[in-house]
Amino acid sequence: MERQPNTKLANLIAEAEVSHLGLASRITAVAEEWRENIRPAHTQVARWIAGQQPRGTTPALIAEALSRKLRRRVTLADIGMDNSTDAPETGLDFVESAEELISGIGALWTADVQRRRFLTGKVAAVSISHPAFQWLLAAPASRPERAGSQQIGMSEVLAIRATTAMFAGLDNRFGGAHSRTAAIQYLTDQVTPLLNGSYTSAVGTALFSAVAEFNLTVGWMAYDTGLHGLARRYLVQALNLSHHAGDRQLGASVLSAMSHQANYLGEHTEALTFARAATQAIHDRPSALLEAQFAAMQARAAAAIPGRESECLSALATAEAAFIRHRPCEGPEWIAYFDESELSDEFAHCFRDLNRPAEARRYAMQCLDAETADYSRSRTFSRLVLAAALLSQNELEEACVVVTAALPRIQETGSTRCRTYLRDLRTRLNTHADHPDVRELMIHISRVLRPTRPQ
Repeated sequence: MERQPNTKLANLIAEAEVSHLGLASRITAVAEEWRENIRPAHTQVARWIAGQQPRGTTPALIAEALSRKLRRRVTLADIGMDNSTDAPETGLDFVESAEELISGIGALWTADVQRRRFLTGKVAAVSISHPAFQWLLAAPASRPERAGSQQIGMSEVLAIRATTAMFAGLDNRFGGAHSRTAAIQYLTDQVTPLLNGSYTSAVGTALFSAVAEFNLTVGWMAYDTGLHGLARRYLVQALNLSHHAGDRQLGASVLSAMSHQANYLGEHTEALTFARAATQAIHDRPSALLEAQFAAMQARAAAAIPGRESECLSALATAEAAFIRHRPCEGPEWIAYFDESELSDEFAHCFRDLNRPAEARRYAMQCLDAETADYSRSRTFSRLVLAAALLSQNELEEACVVVTAALPRIQETGSTRCRTYLRDLRTRLNTHADHPDVRELMIHISRVLRPTRPQ
């Protein structure tokens, strides 16, 4: 049979204004990032346009390379290669059909368990902005109910919630890499049959909400491990699930998580947009603690954007006022972690980024004075923020003491974020490398940051 030219691919290449050789080079760069041994030549690009269908992960690599050049998400269907099993769009769509959601989220979990390489690729903030915008404006979904072979009740929902709490605790204590594999195995082995079972609308609503919270937890774990593209897929799926559960507050919290990650990745404008969207999503059903947390995310993003100091301070004032208004046991159970220590930590981060070390030091110390064992990783971040403030105030000996005390915790945890904070602090310490305490500390830091076997 004569091959049909792939006009979709040809049109996208023309739109991207990239040569065949240029596209081949971009594909090679993505392949190296994904650890795929694929090095196409420009002649292969010509053959694909002529109608040849590449195998394996190559279609996903093509779509990813064009996505980055065009600065928008390009799917396998867009390039005329939607018969591939490695779809770079997996987990990145807003889904209005519950059945389609069940199928799509199962595909993401399976691909994650199988460690499919395409999941390690970058996902730009713009790729999740669209589903976030769709969620924000979507009409309420019908409550999920289903007729399957296995009868599902509230006991199964409670089991998922208990398991979520367990994995969240492990994540907070030992970092995302510690138990992420076990968490996704639980999703594929235990949760998939439940979603495909038989349940009433009441049970279905609770089930989808519980699975949304679990996906949000796994998204945080992937983020903490440095798997940022994968984390974003889980966050989008948590958003989908919260939509079908009618859980607007949880969906808004997912937007807040998107803001947190975007800010960490340096996408500060997008982080600010996500945080504002989270606040907007709950304007008609306010929870003081949620309002405080979302305002803190707005402040974190604004602090990192030059010229936005007044906006940051205003958001911090909003966060503080909302926190004062909240009452114990008010709001969803999953936001109860946001206590006085967490709020002080957000203030400390903001003042660090605003280069106001006296305030950063004061709030970091307030945070640590209220330290709880359950959130030891978070308090490690707080200690490193305190150390940065002390360095800015030229309190070198005290800064070294603070960092030295944090090093064992960083070494034993599987947190890429902790190591990123430590690398940032090492850069700050370089300006004081002639100080004897700093020289000794730098040796210990180098040992902690020594490369380890990939997770």
